[in-house]
Amino acid sequence: MLTSSEGLIQRVNTTFCRWAGFDKADLEGKRRVQDLLTVGGRIFHQTHWAPLLRLQGSVGEVKIDLVGASGQPMPMMLNALRRERAGFCVHELAFFLAKDRHKYETELLLARRRAEESLKAQLALQTELTRADVRLKIALESADLHVWHIDGVTGRVSFDDRFALLLGQAEPRLVSEEEFLACVEPEDRDQLTRASEEAMNPANGIYHCVYRINATDGSQRTVLSSGRAQFSADGRCEYLTGVLRDITEQRRQQVEAESRALFAEQMVGIASHDLRNPLQGISMAIEMLSAQGASEKHALLVEGVRKAAGRAIRLVTDLLDFTQARMGRGLSVKMKPICLDAVLRECVSELALAFPDRELLYQCTVPPATLCNADADRVQQMVGNLVSNAMTYGAADRAVSLSLDAAVNGVALRVHNYGPPIPPDMIPTLFEPLTRGVETQSEKRSIGLGLFIVREIAKVHHAEVAVTSTADQGTSFTVTFTTSMETH
Repeated sequence: MLTSSEGLIQRVNTTFCRWAGFDKADLEGKRRVQDLLTVGGRIFHQTHWAPLLRLQGSVGEVKIDLVGASGQPMPMMLNALRRERAGFCVHELAFFLAKDRHKYETELLLARRRAEESLKAQLALQTELTRADVRLKIALESADLHVWHIDGVTGRVSFDDRFALLLGQAEPRLVSEEEFLACVEPEDRDQLTRASEEAMNPANGIYHCVYRINATDGSQRTVLSSGRAQFSADGRCEYLTGVLRDITEQRRQQVEAESRALFAEQMVGIASHDLRNPLQGISMAIEMLSAQGASEKHALLVEGVRKAAGRAIRLVTDLLDFTQARMGRGLSVKMKPICLDAVLRECVSELALAFPDRELLYQCTVPPATLCNADADRVQQMVGNLVSNAMTYGAADRAVSLSLDAAVNGVALRVHNYGPPIPPDMIPTLFEPLTRGVETQSEKRSIGLGLFIVREIAKVHHAEVAVTSTADQGTSFTVTFTTSMETH
């Protein structure tokens, strides 16, 4: 092949055309030799081939790929010579097919590349394993965790060398299974065995055990040990591995906190119980004074004292219920078939007297004779807390409504009020103790146990409590009794 210094093909023989699949007319004077090269070949032409021809006048035994008419690359060996003809610089190019050599070189290159990549991957993996091992050791030491391992075949137990420190040893060292078992509190050894047997069962596979260790320095430590088992395809336990942590201090703090909380709750219960009797005496005295008749000024004072005593009695009742619920006994109830409509009507009449300046509406859409298995006093207490909450936080110029409607497998009791909506971020914790909704300056505001008591009453009735609150629709508390209803 003969080309110009710029690579334009001037003359090409039929052998090259047959190899490449082109006609001479398609190449001579129309195509550059660079146009027949692959992308890599073009880069090589620009960076090596052409500069070498200009500098030394020849290029020999260069392997390069040409793209034929079919679009497939063809491996070629190239020899090039730069000559001056009639005052012009031309390049004489000789191409030879090198398929076998190309195949051999390619396979050799690929084999070398695979070997290098394999070695590189192995070195990287080894480096990463070393780093991971270091990171794991740092993490375990930082978290004060100890690694243990049980062989599923032999049953032998092994620990990391730092476990010796937990047993009271002065320096880290490997601890034998016999040394470990000798330090375990005798009363706890059976539960260690049971925990291991349960974890090695394919139906479980999880190890969890809390036990005590009597260290050689005379101290006793409580540890939490957890892990998982690895099973073979046939269900055989191959090994059990986990971590162990000293929880002595956490256990001590937990016991102290539980003791303080129990003492505080007991004191609240005792104080609330002792306050209820004098408050009831005050209420009876107020009723007697009201019945005897008094001047208008004295009547107003008596009425104010009566309301204050009523609020105090409700507060004491809530505190007693709160203490009973938090001490794990739950609220006491006396379940029997009751007519919810009759109970709610009686409750609304009493609440209307408690809130004489506010409008309280009641609507029932279920049959009046519908019965529900419930505690009437607790239902009235729940409704009273919900209505009191609505009166306290609702708009003073809008009515509070109470309704009883049919629901799936039961009835839905709903208390609704208009006013500022409850912030969405407060709704998830609204029924927790000592939690209030929006801020208000009302003197009737409680300490925040009303909705907690509502939830506890609903819980013992197997009912569900839900709340929705928007600026347009107002706020609704709905208690859905899932108990089957009967009509008599």
